[in-house]
Amino acid sequence: MLLWITLEGTAAPSSLIVSANAPHAGPIGRYTDYLREAHGRLTLDNAIADHDRGKFTAGRSPVLNFGIGSEPAWIHFRVGNPTGRPLQRQLSINTAWLDQVDIYFLHGGRTEATYHVGDRKAFNLRPVESRYFAFDHKFEPGVSDIFVRVETPDPMVLPIYLMAPKHAHAAERHRDYGYGFLYGFLFALLAYNVMLYAGLREPWYALYSLYLGMFLLMNISYTGHGFEWIWPNHTRWEQWSNPILMQLYGTSGLMFALRFLHTRTHFPRIHKSVIGYLAVSSSLLLLTVLSGRQQYALFVSFAFVFIFTGVMLGMCVIAVKAGQGSARYFLLAAVAAMVGASLTALSVSGLIPLNIWTYHAAEIGMLLDATLLALALTYRFRVGQEEKLRAEQLAKVDPLTQLNNRRAFYAISAPIWNITIRHNRNLSVVLLDIDHFKRINDAHGHARGDEVLVATASALTGAMREQDVIARWGGEEFILLLPETDVREATALAERMRKVVANVTVRHEGVDITVTASFGVAQWETRHRSLDTLISTADKHLYRSKDLGRNRVSYA
Repeated sequence: MLLWITLEGTAAPSSLIVSANAPHAGPIGRYTDYLREAHGRLTLDNAIADHDRGKFTAGRSPVLNFGIGSEPAWIHFRVGNPTGRPLQRQLSINTAWLDQVDIYFLHGGRTEATYHVGDRKAFNLRPVESRYFAFDHKFEPGVSDIFVRVETPDPMVLPIYLMAPKHAHAAERHRDYGYGFLYGFLFALLAYNVMLYAGLREPWYALYSLYLGMFLLMNISYTGHGFEWIWPNHTRWEQWSNPILMQLYGTSGLMFALRFLHTRTHFPRIHKSVIGYLAVSSSLLLLTVLSGRQQYALFVSFAFVFIFTGVMLGMCVIAVKAGQGSARYFLLAAVAAMVGASLTALSVSGLIPLNIWTYHAAEIGMLLDATLLALALTYRFRVGQEEKLRAEQLAKVDPLTQLNNRRAFYAISAPIWNITIRHNRNLSVVLLDIDHFKRINDAHGHARGDEVLVATASALTGAMREQDVIARWGGEEFILLLPETDVREATALAERMRKVVANVTVRHEGVDITVTASFGVAQWETRHRSLDTLISTADKHLYRSKDLGRNRVSYA
């Protein structure tokens, strides 16, 4: 055991040995050396010979990363078993999108095991059922050499792990818990917004659901869950799913943003520019797919993701400056998504170091993004409901006096009328009109006339009973519906209101403007077939009050 500790701590990089007897929780890239195939395909014997000649380069980071479109690479490392017995270990390359992986286990000058896997082959051909490329191997005492050849146009990111099987299974289980939480959370949001769309028919709920769905599909594609669960035999789709789903994810996000931020109405030039950008980028990707240029498709899709996050952020900033309240949530969501997607894209492209945080940054960012967008949709829903409520109130309330308007009066009176007819109860109507109101407008202006109407409405409201219904009937006319009230009681109430109105005073330019009103009262009788006929009777009595000199109450 001391031998391998010494070797690991002091030897040259190409001579480092991974101890099979020691725990290795992280990737072992620093124990490796590698060679890129610059002049044609190498066989295992060629690779061994080049390694012996010192042509391999020592790994400098825990995770080897050769970027997009790299030449095929050979990776070599040595595993030491310092015990006197064989040790069962699991070797895994935790990248799901590699097209071809050839691995050779050598010990004592002979090849003990060879595997040829990759997403060009059906999933069920893998030696270990895993979304990654995993291999169980029994390491004999001494030193074993492992050579791995990797070929793929995708980002060649190689986090290589060597672990005891139970530790490997525990690590996979913990990853499954994490993805279970991620997928469960996002799927619940997706389903909830689908139901909201079904109930409310607001298009942004459908577009948000599509955006979440595209992220889920993209994620299960590049994590290998899709190949394991959904399309294990569709190797052609497995090779093309990443760039295509990246494009669809970004497109759905921008379409959601365009609709949510109302760019067609508020920012038409930006709207047209984004639509044009989507058309151009989608056309470029389609050309690469039709021509079979997978490497170019990946360049297009990764560039699209970088630009997509910037466009989302820019639109949100513009919308916030324009005063859109819900855009504040959208801006925070766009920042989270941009940072997460950029870190993951940069790390798997080989432009920044790849680790657990940079690799999973897109997923963390999406959790924040989805949560903040859900808050934005909630805010938008609340604002919409408030606007709807205000619109309903405006449709029922007279904007000047804040009394019920004629429409609201009929709506409120309908059930009272039905009860009166069904149970033969008392019901009366009082109709009143401000006397000589035109003279007030002509002498003092319409603004003072409006003040008189408001003051009269306030006085009437203060004099009415709790169960009575009052409304502005039109112009200077007001109406009251008096449930459970006969003509005697209604007349007494009308007389009290007449006196209250006579005390209304509006001061203008040192002059007190006073008013009076004429009232007509009618009680429901069986001859009244509708509420309108009862109101018509009250109207006749009102005009009788006018004919008799105004400022009085008339009744049947």
